[in-house]
Amino acid sequence: MLKLKEEKPWFMEWFDENYRMLYRHRNSDDAKEQVGLIINTLKPHKNTTILDLGCGEGRYTAIFKKKGYRVFGLDLSETLVKIGKKKEPYLDLMVGDMRAIPGSFDLILSLFTSFGYFDTDAENEAALSSVYQSLNPGGYYWLDFLNARYVKKNLVPETHSRLPSGIEVMEKRKIVKGRVVKDIHFKDNGVDKYYQESVRLFSLECLEQMFHRVGFRIVWCFGDYRGSSCSSDMERAIIVGRKES
Repeated sequence: MLKLKEEKPWFMEWFDENYRMLYRHRNSDDAKEQVGLIINTLKPHKNTTILDLGCGEGRYTAIFKKKGYRVFGLDLSETLVKIGKKKEPYLDLMVGDMRAIPGSFDLILSLFTSFGYFDTDAENEAALSSVYQSLNPGGYYWLDFLNARYVKKNLVPETHSRLPSGIEVMEKRKIVKGRVVKDIHFKDNGVDKYYQESVRLFSLECLEQMFHRVGFRIVWCFGDYRGSSCSSDMERAIIVGRKES
């Protein structure tokens, strides 16, 4: 009997050169602002061990490193980690799965919506549990996530753009079974390439419940990178949990 090829999860296919081109506009000011909020809120010592989980090329990792912190980056994408090491050879970037974090840390960061990728709530909670288990007692987890209510209210169904290289990009967005799904089509000289993003739209209440179930005590919640309070009108849901023991 012919065995069908198993389809890979979307996050195994997407984080490549095309991903870099599409998100080239990421604002470094936003990254610096959030790093400033993290430092001002948690006041970590210079010997604090930090893990940038889902680090990509190491955009946040580099900011912490330049400030003198002991920071490491972990990402599933070999492509992005390789690019990050080439750009910034001094960074400690590793390829790995957030469900099996190597080592232990005082502070773990999930920034720019690097959570909620897996198909089931149980898998996503297992990833959160992996974070908890990898923290030293008294350690903190900082999750920068979508605000589900904001996304539902402000979702743009379709956009078209052209990259500097001339490649045409069409993005279609929809909410399906509690997930925000983005279909991404690249067209380059008649050659089409297709990707998909699919992120679970956890409400703030669901995230808080999940944090408590795995053992975290929630100590802060922000709605933006300036440190505003959480509300349904804010674009982000930033939750900070502490591992007590």
